[in-house]
Amino acid sequence: METVTAETVLIEILGSHGRVQTHTRVVLTSDTRTFTIGRAAHADVTLDDAYTAALHASIEVTPEGKIRVSDLGSVNGIVISGKRHREAQPLELADGMLQIGRTRLRVRTAHEVLAPEKPDQLAPASILRDPAWIAGIGALACAAQLAYGGWLGAPRDLASIIVTTFLSGALAAGVWVAFWALLSRVMQGEWRWLRHAAIFLGVAAVFVAINGVMDLGWFMFSLPQWSTRTAWVGAIAFGCALYLHLIHASSITARRAAMVACIVPALSGGAGQWLQERNQMRDVNYIGASLRIYPPSLRLRSAGTPEDYFRSAMALRDGADKTRKALRTDDESDSADDDD
Repeated sequence: METVTAETVLIEILGSHGRVQTHTRVVLTSDTRTFTIGRAAHADVTLDDAYTAALHASIEVTPEGKIRVSDLGSVNGIVISGKRHREAQPLELADGMLQIGRTRLRVRTAHEVLAPEKPDQLAPASILRDPAWIAGIGALACAAQLAYGGWLGAPRDLASIIVTTFLSGALAAGVWVAFWALLSRVMQGEWRWLRHAAIFLGVAAVFVAINGVMDLGWFMFSLPQWSTRTAWVGAIAFGCALYLHLIHASSITARRAAMVACIVPALSGGAGQWLQERNQMRDVNYIGASLRIYPPSLRLRSAGTPEDYFRSAMALRDGADKTRKALRTDDESDSADDDD
C-alpha cells in the first residue's frame, strides 16, 4: 500500500498593520494540491468579508513549493502587489501575499525559508543597539550639557536655573516623543515609546558631543569664529532624527523619508537663520561671541595679539555706529513721510 505524504499549508489573515489576526491550516496530499477561498461555508478557507465572493479564488501549491492563485469569476478580482487581476488563470505568488476583497492574506508553505530566531536577551556587544540603553545614555549626556550651560551662565541661583532647565527640556522631549509614538500607534499599531525616545535623546547627545568637540577644536587651534556652525550642525542633527522617526513611525519608503529629512531642516533652518541675522543687524547691543571656559593649557596654537583684539573691537564699534546711523536715518525718513 502506497503511503500518502501530507503537507500542511498555513493561510494567515493580516490586519491593517500587517500583523496576523487569524490563521487557517489546510492539509494537502499528493492527489489534492488545491484549496478554495471564499465567503461560503463550503470554501476551504472562509472569509468574513462582504467584498468576497462565495467561492472567490483557488490556490494551488506545487510539490516544489510554488504558489499559484486563480480567480473563480469574482466581481472584485484578486489584488497582487498592488495590481488588481480579474478572471486570472493562474498567477504565481512570489511572496505568498495577496488580497481578496478587502482582506489581506499570506500563504505559507513548508518550503518557506524562515529568518533566524531572535535572541530574547541582548548580548553585551549589542547593548548599544538596545533603545533603553541609548535613551538612558542620551538622557545623561543631555542633562550634563544642560547643567554645564546653566553653570556657564554663572547665575546667582544656580540650583533653580538648573532645575528649571531640566524641567523645560524634559517637557519638550516628552511632547516630541509622544507625538511620534502616537503616529507609530496610528500607522504601525505600536506605540514604540522607547524607540522614539532613543532616537531623540541619542541624536541630541551626538549633536552635543559633536558641537562640543568642534568648539574645543576651535579653541585649541585659535580658529576664527564661525557664527553659523551650531545652526548647521543642528540642522543636520534634526534631519537625521526626522529620518529615523519617519522610518520607525510610518510606512514611508526610505527614499521619501530622506527627501523629507533634507527639505524640512533646510527650509526651517534657512528661515530661522535669516530671521536671526535680521534681528541681530537691528540690535546695536548684539555681540557675536560665545562664552566657553577651557584651560589655557589646551591651546595648541598661540592666540592673537592684543593689537588684533583691539583692532577687531574697533571694527565692532564702527559697525555698531553704522547700524545706529542707518536706523536713525530710517526713523527720520519715516517721520518726514508722516509730516507730509
